[in-house]
Amino acid sequence: MKGESSTESLRSKGVVATFLPRKGYGFVTGPEGEQLFVHFSDIRGKGFRTLEAGEEVEYTRVMGDRGAQATDVVRLNPPVSDEILTEPFAPKRTW
Repeated sequence: MKGESSTESLRSKGVVATFLPRKGYGFVTGPEGEQLFVHFSDIRGKGFRTLEAGEEVEYTRVMGDRGAQATDVVRLNPPVSDEILTEPFAPKRTW
């Protein structure tokens, strides 16, 4: 319909600059060098959601209260060794 825009046309690709799993947030560098905030709750997936520096992602850019944010983030090539963690911060038992 006239006046409506597709969400898919607003999506961009970028690279994860940094992500702190214990804090649950990080930053994505957009195609023009813009830094966008990303929160773990905006990453598509189940279980413990995280990103790795250098990883390619696709996202929708929105303006939040504190600036540009990446929402509806999709990992384009997740690492093969990536596992869903149920207790990400629990120490491993050695006994």
